Amino acid sequence: MSGDRLRLVQLVRLADAGLVRVAWSATWAEYQVRATGPGGRLVGEYFTDNKADALATAERMLADLADRAGIPA
Repeated sequence: MSGDRLRLVQLVRLADAGLVRVAWSATWAEYQVRATGPGGRLVGEYFTDNKADALATAERMLADLADRAGIPA
């Protein structure tokens, strides 16, 4: 996915805990869900061709980042 242009679908920043990004690649016909922690450290990455699955995965990654940072749900 590194060479093609990604279209941003959703971007959520959680205080200082990290960032979850969902992007669509027309070249690969799939969504990329990427979670990064403080300092841009990669925490998790997931690929799927289903938008609902991508958004549900992003929600789980965001909850995990909050849990790691001690942020209550």
